Amino acid sequence: MNVLPRRSRQLLLLGLAALLLGAGLAVRAQSGRIRRDGVQPAAVPAALADRHGLLGLDTAQLRARGFNDAAEVELIEIYQLVADGHLHEALARSERLASRYPNFALAQLLRGDLLRAEAGRLRHFADARVPAADTDELDGLVREARARLAAYADAPGPDQLPSNFVALGPRVAHAIVVDTGASRLYLFGRDSHGKMHLVANYYVTQGKLGADKQRAGDLRTPLGVYFITRAVGQRWLAAVYGAGAMPLNYPNAWDRLLGRTGGGIWLHGVPNDVYARPPLASNGCVVLANTDLLSLMSMVEPDTTPVVITAHVDWLSPAQLARRSAELRATLARAAPHAHTLDSTLLYFRGKHELLVVQYPGRRDDKPITHRDYWSKEKGRWRLFHAGVLS
Repeated sequence: MNVLPRRSRQLLLLGLAALLLGAGLAVRAQSGRIRRDGVQPAAVPAALADRHGLLGLDTAQLRARGFNDAAEVELIEIYQLVADGHLHEALARSERLASRYPNFALAQLLRGDLLRAEAGRLRHFADARVPAADTDELDGLVREARARLAAYADAPGPDQLPSNFVALGPRVAHAIVVDTGASRLYLFGRDSHGKMHLVANYYVTQGKLGADKQRAGDLRTPLGVYFITRAVGQRWLAAVYGAGAMPLNYPNAWDRLLGRTGGGIWLHGVPNDVYARPPLASNGCVVLANTDLLSLMSMVEPDTTPVVITAHVDWLSPAQLARRSAELRATLARAAPHAHTLDSTLLYFRGKHELLVVQYPGRRDDKPITHRDYWSKEKGRWRLFHAGVLS
């Protein structure tokens, strides 16, 4: 049987450990042997593995938690095989993955590491020999791997919901929250009983300089509460936007109040020659793999689907969210009874300030309209600072 050299096995495991620790995963030392020719636990740092293996992941539960990107699921399962010491199976599957997705650079990098390990020539994890000018690209792939691994370890529970979704009116079929700190987009939809649940969980790219956009050209992604304004098909777009785009209403009334400038913030895809981009790579837009973007476009509705972009998602149980919803609804009922209806959508955001966006139906001149009000919390009290109407 062809057995990987001991040194190569150790480098793969140590490199994966460094990758996991860089992602901030909480893992423990693995008991027993790595299941391939006796690599002892002492050869692996003391911060690895639990009952699901070195990564601490239960891959059977991935799709149940919204991980619908087939290439990403396969990639993580290969990492799990590496972690568990099944390196030859990992190599075989990495070759199939690289063949199916030739533009998935992270998959190609993993395959290269496994090939070098098999040949006994692996020096370290992500051991790609690249010109000095391309080291930033390689570093981006390592950051992408860390983000994807961390997302699996930190995936929300099947019943948890973002604290931002205080109330979603019956007209809201889907809602989105983007966690820039985790490089993830979470799509929620209604089940057969009308309850919101996690539908999809996608890796995303944000601005080159991170989040919290303040001005035009600052290469940052805005934080706040937004709505998709329309969908734009590929035929109308430059190649850089990939399979499609969904513009957001940035800057909104809140942004303008704070003096934020710029525009052209979209959810969009990637050029056809790449599968995904590093976590920090856009000019401020939220960027998805083309397959993920198309799936998302098939489910959202302009001016109705909210997109909350936040640096960190606070996940709540349904009971916790119901209590928060009751508190804010009671406040709104006292301050603005006309906006407090069962059809109202209440979206909460907390950054340097607290923001509540309330959207609800109404009528004007015997025609249906949609109100969109913005409330801010000042000195412990909620104040309406902008009352808008969508035509």
